[in-house]
Amino acid sequence: MCFTSVFCLFCPILIDVIKSVSTIATESGTGQSWAKIATISARAPWVLHGSRLDRVQITEVESRKNVYTAGIQASRGSEELSNLAFLDCNTVLLCCATGRLCLADTRQPQSLVEAASVPSAPCSEQWCMGTRHAAQGLEPSSQPVARLSSRGLLTLTDLRKTSELLALAKARVSSPGSEFLCVSWAPALEGYLAISGFDGTVHVYDTQSWDSSGREAEPIFVHRGHAFGGAGGSEDPPLVTVHTWHLQKPRTLLSAASDGSLHVWDWVQPCGKCG
Repeated sequence: MCFTSVFCLFCPILIDVIKSVSTIATESGTGQSWAKIATISARAPWVLHGSRLDRVQITEVESRKNVYTAGIQASRGSEELSNLAFLDCNTVLLCCATGRLCLADTRQPQSLVEAASVPSAPCSEQWCMGTRHAAQGLEPSSQPVARLSSRGLLTLTDLRKTSELLALAKARVSSPGSEFLCVSWAPALEGYLAISGFDGTVHVYDTQSWDSSGREAEPIFVHRGHAFGGAGGSEDPPLVTVHTWHLQKPRTLLSAASDGSLHVWDWVQPCGKCG
């Protein structure tokens, strides 16, 4: 795992701007999936990383010291991870590719516990998760966790009461996807999330009216920019590989696609749903 001091997209002349500053050793082994990472800057810079439940660690970036190793049950140790996140300085949340959620307290070694079981869906489905940072004064676990499956199922879960789903919906997807599944909460708009990874589009949803019926959800906005005019001139339609919300602009998102395109775009509320 390599960390760089500066990121530069299109700077062929200034190639020396990007310099490797440190390397953190990760798990060894052949056939392993890429490690997932998450960071936090509230204390000495830490990075949470791992590709499977039995290989999750927190490393202090500057000293490269291992400060936490998650404990697991042997029967679940080989589960592949799709996402991991810091909920706060002391709590991390892990999402397995099966959809299982696990919580860990970084102050207590070997403290990994199951937070939510695998959603009711075909076992062949892959899952990812999206978390939302809690507002000032609220517990991190008070924010719902969104899970997205490779066939477009969306679940919302309250970590304080995982025995039942807050909501279950079906997204409109053109075809199943798994490699680039992405679901994210809007940081400044209550109840809004976006999904991508199925084709060249990004869908924005308002979840505030969702229930547990599992009915098809209607997106309030679809960004189709990547689906038209691929940057590389390839005959294959581009696939959105990742998206994220702008932290200071509530209705602005960034998205990247397999053709190398990078879009920064705004979305507007349909007139019929304006508040």
